[in-house]
Amino acid sequence: MDIIECIILGISSLRRNPLRSALTILGIIVGVASVVSMVSVGDGSSAMVLREIERTGGTKMIEVYKDDWDKQSGTLSRAAGSAVRGKGRWQRNRAEDLETEDAFEILKHARGVINVVAEDDMPGWTVNYKGRTKESRIVASTAGYDQSHNWYPSNGRFFTAEEVEAASSVAVIGHKVAEEVFLDEDPVGKEIKASRQSSRWRSRSGLYEVRLKVIGVMEEKGDAMDTSGWDDRFIIPITTLQQRFKGREDVERIRIEASDVSTIPIAIMDAKQILGRQHNNTGEEYNYWTATEELATANKVGLVMKALMGGIAGIALMVAGIGVMNIMLVSVTDRTREIGLRKALGATRGDILAQFLIEAAVLTLSGGILGAILGIFMGRGTAALISKFVWEGSNWPSVISFGTMVIALLVSVAIGVFFGLYPANKAAKLTPVEALRTD
Repeated sequence: MDIIECIILGISSLRRNPLRSALTILGIIVGVASVVSMVSVGDGSSAMVLREIERTGGTKMIEVYKDDWDKQSGTLSRAAGSAVRGKGRWQRNRAEDLETEDAFEILKHARGVINVVAEDDMPGWTVNYKGRTKESRIVASTAGYDQSHNWYPSNGRFFTAEEVEAASSVAVIGHKVAEEVFLDEDPVGKEIKASRQSSRWRSRSGLYEVRLKVIGVMEEKGDAMDTSGWDDRFIIPITTLQQRFKGREDVERIRIEASDVSTIPIAIMDAKQILGRQHNNTGEEYNYWTATEELATANKVGLVMKALMGGIAGIALMVAGIGVMNIMLVSVTDRTREIGLRKALGATRGDILAQFLIEAAVLTLSGGILGAILGIFMGRGTAALISKFVWEGSNWPSVISFGTMVIALLVSVAIGVFFGLYPANKAAKLTPVEALRTD
């Protein structure tokens, strides 16, 4: 008897007891759906981080900054440093602050680097135009900030290296600033007044003010994840911030764009040497964050999530497999005379074994197909719930891969074969005389 005939016989047998078959595959459906949905949600964490990295600069970015506390060549965040500094193990990081010139030196001498920008920011500003105001934040940078952050003007242009060198009073404003302050007017070419209450730079009125010419409007980024608040910013040359507001040349961070992900280690090594030479230290006093490290962390989180939830789904599949074995044993008992008659007509032990194994495989494959379809919707639903209630605004994706679907179907068939082997073998061992004697 060929395999096609066995499949037909198996399907016919299952159709004779539709309710029993449906209840048997219910556990398979739940188990496979759980596996598919949890894998899709777990893979979604990596996809979400990669999406955010691409939105804010890409995987080739390196960010250099200085922590306030360190221990030997390592660093520690400000909060952690505050917690342990009283124990005497950590000390203040006395390395010199990063400066604008550092960015230019890295761009000039580091290998595998295509763009470097120095950045700083200052909160608490108010943008004013014709009496309409908006709370905002100054972000100051060298030319190339738009490329570094994958964030470009939708109207007008970004400031040039010449304007940075001249400390020009120009600004590129965020989408919300343009929308709320200028309404329907074109902001390009208009002059805004930016003001900030300050105790350090206090005028007679107690308010520091500066007039800036708008040369561009940045494209809308939205208030989700890492780009939250970007549309409320206005960006100026870093020299303008340093000369007119701060009075010193230190910067908060330096963003380096490598030519390729593979050149990141070389770029970091060269940056350390350059910064060490610039500030008379080892270069290890600064932190070097990479997008690839964050992506690797997200992948680990996704693997842990898939392992935990996959374990739970595996238990469900195990229980479903026991149910398949139980039903197949009942089926063998009910069809003992049929088995005896078939053996009397010439069916071999292999034919009987194949028939019952195929029945079990068809049963679980049917459950696997239905479970995989259900898992797609469960994954999307779970991702939507996470986005709404757990991590609001994250827009957590559900990633369904072809490989996951194939594995889910193969697992369901394997469960049918494994748990159907004992009942099938029990049926195959029956002799025609023993089977036909059964009442």
